[in-house]
Amino acid sequence: MTHLSKVYDNIAEMAHRSDKRKYYYALVSAVDSSQLVSEATYKKAFGEGFTKAIIRGYQEACGVGGQVDPNFVASYKNARAAGYRDIDMYWFPCNGSTHSCKSYATQLTAIANTFKANSMDIGTIWIDIEKDATCNNWNYGTAGNLSQAKDLIAAIKATGFKFGIYSSPGEWSSIFGSDSVVLDSSAPLWFATFNDVKTLTMGTKFGGWSSSVGHQYTDVSASGLFDLSVFAS
Repeated sequence: MTHLSKVYDNIAEMAHRSDKRKYYYALVSAVDSSQLVSEATYKKAFGEGFTKAIIRGYQEACGVGGQVDPNFVASYKNARAAGYRDIDMYWFPCNGSTHSCKSYATQLTAIANTFKANSMDIGTIWIDIEKDATCNNWNYGTAGNLSQAKDLIAAIKATGFKFGIYSSPGEWSSIFGSDSVVLDSSAPLWFATFNDVKTLTMGTKFGGWSSSVGHQYTDVSASGLFDLSVFAS
């Protein structure tokens, strides 16, 4: 083989590898929790390769109109101490016509004040859009629910926080009347489908999204404290 032909072969091989990389994307394994999680539990999860943590930062707490989760700050500090640097939170907003919920702006102000008071470094606030039988949220009818959801989006956009939407095809259809209803498909989507498949593939598309950045694939973990997800890196 001549030197020139070797060069051409090397170029061809590099092009082949580059073409293959177009179809490959790395995934980040994540844990999320709505409970107090100890440093030791986070450390174990981190050691197992779950390098992203998502913590419930605000809970519906319909009896008091919504509140910052009492475990948020402690869980955040435990995650940081365990080595986590990629930390998001999720906001389970208080709403529902039978409750005296704080305004969405007020709920977000409480979140912002918590960030500031505790020097928290949070990546994305995920808006949790799902029904809760205990508080009977999202009970405005499908049109009213969409109006409420638009108010949610407007409120968080006004803060300048980085945000995304968490939901599932079933919840979306139940709340808005159809999986084809679009709220804000430009926002990143973290969707739940408990199928133990660790990919970002959406089996049932909804909300105008054709792709997602996160997939919660199971609510089972060794500690019993976490749901498990994968995210685009």
